[in-house]
Amino acid sequence: TAGLENISSKFSAMGVVGFTVLQNLTNGVINFGKKIASSTFGQMMSGGKTRALNLEQAQFQISGLGVDWEKQTESGVSLYYQIDKAVSGTAYDLDAAAKVAGQLLASNIDAGTDKMQNALSGISGVAAMTNSTYEEIGHIFTTIAGNGRVMTEQLNQFAGRGLNVAATLAEHLHVTEAELRDMVSKGKVDFNTFAEAMNEAFGEQATKANDTYT
Repeated sequence: TAGLENISSKFSAMGVVGFTVLQNLTNGVINFGKKIASSTFGQMMSGGKTRALNLEQAQFQISGLGVDWEKQTESGVSLYYQIDKAVSGTAYDLDAAAKVAGQLLASNIDAGTDKMQNALSGISGVAAMTNSTYEEIGHIFTTIAGNGRVMTEQLNQFAGRGLNVAATLAEHLHVTEAELRDMVSKGKVDFNTFAEAMNEAFGEQATKANDTYT
């Protein structure tokens, strides 16, 4: 939507009169104008088509796992609602979150639960904090979900992106960072605890990031 508004504002400077003038100029100018329009709208259509295809694939994967993403769960919300909530107002795309949701379902994170919402929203927050893509951080989250626990490797992956997740988890669990790292080495920090801590600490940052120039 922001992209469309940006392009619309640029075209509005010309307005209908501008387009009429172009039509009455030489073929060279007309072809030049067509090239600009083709480049601008071609990119928009290409990006939109890619997102639509990704979204369709994600929906196909989710349905293959026996989940209707538009159907309300016992908690009163649908998986689609949770996906949309995680990225609405952020820089991240619905198709990316839908794909990750399918992977989380495959790791037995049920639709409609707080676990699913914490994970999806937590990914948005961590991605914003580290200036990463949703897919990139989603891959780390789904790895943890698949293992069922946080491992030192994942702590290092976040640290490499400039985020000390160990300190955040330690604060969430009311232990020292050294104690937290010992717990991780012994497999005592499960995925649900991790996702809850990330969402609580960074979930809102995904929408606040819209205030930045990037």
